Amino acid sequence: MTLSTVTLVAAFACCTGTARSAGAAGPRPSVYEAVSEAEARGTPEISTAEMNAFLSGGGAIVFDARPANEYALAHIPGSINLDARTLGRFTQTYADPTAAMVVYSDGPFCDLARIKAGELLRLGYQNVSRYQLGLPLWRILGNAAETSLQGLREIFRSGNGVIVDARSRAEYAAGTIPTAQSILAGEAGKAKQDRRLRYLDPNTRIVVFANSAREARGVAEEISRNAFPNSSYFGGSYQELKREKFFLERTPSPYFLDGLDR
Repeated sequence: MTLSTVTLVAAFACCTGTARSAGAAGPRPSVYEAVSEAEARGTPEISTAEMNAFLSGGGAIVFDARPANEYALAHIPGSINLDARTLGRFTQTYADPTAAMVVYSDGPFCDLARIKAGELLRLGYQNVSRYQLGLPLWRILGNAAETSLQGLREIFRSGNGVIVDARSRAEYAAGTIPTAQSILAGEAGKAKQDRRLRYLDPNTRIVVFANSAREARGVAEEISRNAFPNSSYFGGSYQELKREKFFLERTPSPYFLDGLDR
């Protein structure tokens, strides 16, 4: 038997043995419970289900290890940007070395989460984990991201995204951000079939605003779960956007109003 054949047989035996062991251990984990198994000494991984539990229950401080401009465009809601300025005064801001902390970045193959988590360990923090799947998989699994005021201003000025108004139809018709589409709660599926979303690339950046962050988030998550994972919501209100004066409010043209329920 040649060396290559021996290697192949050994690899197959190893794989089948692993499959049997996994099957014997119990049911296979769902995608929400999976991790990337990216090694990093001292910082274990958490799954998407665990991340959601932390965010909803306040069980850990969540940090975004990406640059500040990327954080502004989209980040996991409730996370804090861990830029160089934040790290410079970190021990003063977070005095408890036993506090639970989670670091994420830009996906399984991004090193920023591992690097920043390692820096926290060197600062003396003892309970640091990583959400190594990062923002891309978070969004693919139907979770909306949040866009800051700075990020929405940048998206509007560059014209490289679709802005969605989730306020009532009457408020939309009275005045909105130029070129904004009107999509209300419960309409994402319909919008995917009509001109509002039908012709968009699934990776198109979509940002939703409303009269509150909660209202906008609901619509953004609905759009995300209709195969547009690059969706986010503005974490403030439309009145806040108007006060910033980076756009001139306009009534939508007949094209944008045509076919919409009033």
